[in-house]
Amino acid sequence: MTDRLKYSLLAVVFLLGYTSLAFELIVLRQLINFVGSNTLITSVVMAFILLFLSVGYYFGSVVKFARRPVRTIMLNFAKILIVWYIIAGSYYLMEIYFYMLYLLGLHSSLGFVFVYAAAFLAFPSVCLGFITSVAGRVLHRYDTDYTGRFMAVDTIGSVLGSLATTLVFMPLIGVAATVIVLAALTAAAALLLCRRKQWKETAFLSVMLLLFAGAVNNEKLMNPEHTLIKDDAISRIAVEPADFDASGKPQAKIMRINGSFSSKIAENEELMFPYVRFINDNFIKTLPKDAPRDILILGAGGFTIGLGDDFHNYTFLDIDKDLKDISEQKFLPNPLPDNQKFIAQDAYLFMLKTKQKYDLIVVDVYSAVQSIPMNFVTTDFFQKIKAHLKDNGIMIANIITSPAFTNEFSRRIDNTLRLVFPQYLQRQVLRNYNPYQPDGEQLANVEYVYYNRPADNGFYSLNRNAALYGQ
Repeated sequence: MTDRLKYSLLAVVFLLGYTSLAFELIVLRQLINFVGSNTLITSVVMAFILLFLSVGYYFGSVVKFARRPVRTIMLNFAKILIVWYIIAGSYYLMEIYFYMLYLLGLHSSLGFVFVYAAAFLAFPSVCLGFITSVAGRVLHRYDTDYTGRFMAVDTIGSVLGSLATTLVFMPLIGVAATVIVLAALTAAAALLLCRRKQWKETAFLSVMLLLFAGAVNNEKLMNPEHTLIKDDAISRIAVEPADFDASGKPQAKIMRINGSFSSKIAENEELMFPYVRFINDNFIKTLPKDAPRDILILGAGGFTIGLGDDFHNYTFLDIDKDLKDISEQKFLPNPLPDNQKFIAQDAYLFMLKTKQKYDLIVVDVYSAVQSIPMNFVTTDFFQKIKAHLKDNGIMIANIITSPAFTNEFSRRIDNTLRLVFPQYLQRQVLRNYNPYQPDGEQLANVEYVYYNRPADNGFYSLNRNAALYGQ
């Protein structure tokens, strides 16, 4: 075995170690736009990748070198990897897959993930495992001292793939361009595997596939009307025109964050989201003006709650540090006034640290039914909300759920809230709905409103009925 071949195989192992972690992270990031992010979804993705990696390792360990052109098989698998990385990690292609599954009647988020993982994660994982296993066998066969080096190089590649993807490429060039980088690195591995007479053919195919990757990840080409502002490891934000009049002129703008409609703004307030109008009309505009009140908004969105109020003190919280600048430059008609400040921090951590109490707390972190932050639906979280309300303060939680309690989440979130807020909790459904629809797919913005009033455990009975005096 020549030194050139040794170093080439080590380079292939490094590149595939890098791309395996990068691919996993890209998939998890893109899935947020369609099914949200939680430990169950992450575990399914990791389980499929690890399971089929092991299948690839096994086949790579038993293939007979004398009977099959192993190097050609490795090269072909590397070419297939380029294709699979592109079609499995590109946002607009994923959008087509999930739309087709929805049309076929699959509406379960977990079902979406299982079908996607089986179709797009299994085979590339087998390819990765096979190439890595065969490369390890070749290196060990000619030099047994290379086993540790082989494992170290593979691990270093995985570590760099994890760090560089989320800390360098996604923030600096975006997720779409990171998919192209992933395809380019895999193409480099393919070129290292090919023989001299296969180089031109492999290089030509790689260039064609990279052009394809560039095309399907090009925002203007794939969706000319879609205005993408940001697409990195934290969020995918787009601002789109909406509510076109007879002349085709948009009357409103919608901000989409991670695939969900986050905020809507228009000169005509009737065009704004009903839950925002409900909060502004009933709880913001009616605040007394004798002194500024303290208002906390968890989940800033497009800063439409309290829009135009320059009197009361607002604190907006969101995890995305760029949200304020993007909203002021691309979405809002004017910058936020001085009385409205923005803090880029996790809402749960903020509630743990802050000692301040508020007259009004709006919990708007449940951006979509498929993207429910698990730590924001617990009794512990709502107890922290309750502890940060002033006397006579009000909490409003905007939750997208079944208005008629036809699914488990709607029932359990209601139980959770009523356990923490046993008195003075109001549930308001902001749309017409059919309470007899059995499939649980009918969803609505449901506003839970809690009034932090002094406890009153009295009740009326036939024996003691003082309703006349209590009215």
